[in-house]
Amino acid sequence: MTKAVSDTPTRTGTVAPALAEALRALLAAVIALALLWAAYAVAWPLTIDVGGNDHRFVRGFHEPEQLAGRSMRWTDGDSTLLLPRPPAGAPSVLELALLDSRPERSDSLVVRLNVDGIEVTSLVLRGYLPRNYHILLPPRLSARGVVQVRLQSDAPLIVSDGRHLGVVVFDATLIPQRSPLLLPGPWLALCALGTGALSYATLRLAGAGSRLALASICAGVTLVALGVAMRPLEVLPYLAHFAAVAAIACLGLLIVRLIVPLAPVRPGHPDGSGARLLVAGEHAAIVLAVAYWMAVLYQRFMVWDGATALGPSPWTVGVGVALAGGLGLGWPLWWAVRGRRLPPGEGRTRGAQIALVLLAGAAGAHLGWSLWYAFTRQAPDFWILFRGARAWVNGGSLYDLEAVVANHFGHVFKVPPFYGMFFVPLVRAFDGQSVLVAHRVMNVALILATALLWLRMWRLPLISLSAAGVLIVFNFRPLADTIAFGQIDLVLLFVLTAALWALREGRDGLAGALVALGALFKLYPVVLLAFFVLKRRWAGLWGFALGMLLFNGMAIAVMGWEMHRVYLFDVLPKIGGTTAWIENQTLSGFIARLAASPMSATIFQDQTLRLLGTALSATVALVVCALALIPTDRRSPAFALQYGLFLLLMVLCVPAAWMHYETLLVVPFAALLLHLQGRQAPLGYLLALGLSFALIAYGNQWSFFNGTVTGVLSLLGISYKLYGMLLLGLLSGAALVAARRPVVAAASERAAAATEAPVGITPGG
Repeated sequence: MTKAVSDTPTRTGTVAPALAEALRALLAAVIALALLWAAYAVAWPLTIDVGGNDHRFVRGFHEPEQLAGRSMRWTDGDSTLLLPRPPAGAPSVLELALLDSRPERSDSLVVRLNVDGIEVTSLVLRGYLPRNYHILLPPRLSARGVVQVRLQSDAPLIVSDGRHLGVVVFDATLIPQRSPLLLPGPWLALCALGTGALSYATLRLAGAGSRLALASICAGVTLVALGVAMRPLEVLPYLAHFAAVAAIACLGLLIVRLIVPLAPVRPGHPDGSGARLLVAGEHAAIVLAVAYWMAVLYQRFMVWDGATALGPSPWTVGVGVALAGGLGLGWPLWWAVRGRRLPPGEGRTRGAQIALVLLAGAAGAHLGWSLWYAFTRQAPDFWILFRGARAWVNGGSLYDLEAVVANHFGHVFKVPPFYGMFFVPLVRAFDGQSVLVAHRVMNVALILATALLWLRMWRLPLISLSAAGVLIVFNFRPLADTIAFGQIDLVLLFVLTAALWALREGRDGLAGALVALGALFKLYPVVLLAFFVLKRRWAGLWGFALGMLLFNGMAIAVMGWEMHRVYLFDVLPKIGGTTAWIENQTLSGFIARLAASPMSATIFQDQTLRLLGTALSATVALVVCALALIPTDRRSPAFALQYGLFLLLMVLCVPAAWMHYETLLVVPFAALLLHLQGRQAPLGYLLALGLSFALIAYGNQWSFFNGTVTGVLSLLGISYKLYGMLLLGLLSGAALVAARRPVVAAASERAAAATEAPVGITPGG
């Protein structure tokens, strides 16, 4: 008798792979724990230089001071030291360097020590001399990541400035005693295990193979472990951040995989086992939007972890909660009522379309609030321009040459007279506040005009899923900051988008004239002349030349030759160089921050590092020029993507470009979305694109930074928009290179794809 054979997977066949994955995730967690444990064991003893780089370790102290050449802080009578938790398996000695330097006290100062809520001892400070006090701490297990050492002093002095002065603290040292095994505390173990397991889950959800995921975790955790061993005070306080990033990334991936239909494809494996995961390009905007909201979650985590003076606005949180409710209830409800009645593939696609509409609605609501909020800001850049034009109207000069020479990165007028020309009639007729409101209304109108021009350029209906994707891209913080600061970047975005439209329509001369118009507001659009040359759009060069003659002629007629002479010979030669200021996210700015404070807005003087930044920028520019040589049809999204790469150069490779200059990057993101239409992209590619969008589109210099550099991680972290731009350039280049390669499609897809663009966007796709 022949047994019936069923093609239904057995329970054993389902459980075995899941068990194997769980074991590999456990292995990743154990690897992370072992590496971090080893680094943690060699990091001790640890000394906190109180008054130095101590902001993560003090609470309730007065501002840092210097005393006898040593950094120190006064307690306020009840202050707390937050020290890294010592190993759990050994007693530790706490060494405190203290001083009561106020002989005005009638009695000796008594300081009570409370450790983790338990009063340990009292110290009597005599003689007005600095002394080291040693306190033995018994081994304790605690779920907290820090040891809280509370310093309470009797009868603090009240000095003339109103401060309550307790005791001077110079430094605090934790010294674990000898033990056969220095066990990590529960907090470190939890962070290590969570980082390993969640990172493995994230990489597997992204489509990475198990071996690649494990190798990546080994490499990444090894770097973190080296940081713990070599710079423990700068890395140990942030261990929870690595686990949080892994958890947030895992959550975002789960949301994407629940919403977006995936197509496992691997030649020779019809069942899709171990397949590379492909996603229809029409769903790319969903990935961008989900990644954007994951950045909000990380900001909330930073606030929970104790970060001050930052965090998402209540409106951002409200929109995010409403979106989570819509996706968590509305989409599953539709799936339960309607999705099951449709064929599986069509049901998932309809569900993804509903999710895209919800995400676009949230993007529109958040963009609207961002623009309203921008109207309430100070607009410092606008007032520079307004005051310069007013000085000229009153018989003075647009330019303060002494201020330009001293530091042209400060609040000085340094743009061409053509820019100032537009303010002259407004200065004569209206007060500054009225002009500022009109300037902001104009910029909001330009956002709408740019979006409509983009839709018209590509023949996209106003009410369509493609338009929803464009709305997601326009939820872009640099747009709002441009309005908030009173800058001109939205004018440039509209003008350079119009120049792309002119190139698509074969009106190269008009495109060149529009680029000339942009260059008279800010110089960096002249980079597009290289694009004209590489694409052999010679009429664009003539249009640029004629535009410069026409527009400068208008400016000379209004402003006179003298202001142009001053600009050309006295201002322009003196506005080179770069700065380490945090808002400068260019390659040169990143290099400058390796040697100067990110809070310094002065001209960076180190010539060697300046040359290094210039060399890196030139290398990137050469790569972009090489990508522009790839033949593309002028009406294709690939052509727009090449054009967008030159806009990226304007804010990545110039010596100095503030975060709001990234307004122009709306174009390459929107072009990439168009390029992906009708194509399938690996899930990993879209996730990288979503990460790039989140880094650039969300936040500004104060969103994740409160002005205090606490170590190497915070120093690297403040360049997050630079990493987003580099990733955007890399992904755009990969898309352009892969578009040239022939792609082997599955037999079942060839007929449907015969009239479409080749499938695949990455090498080998």
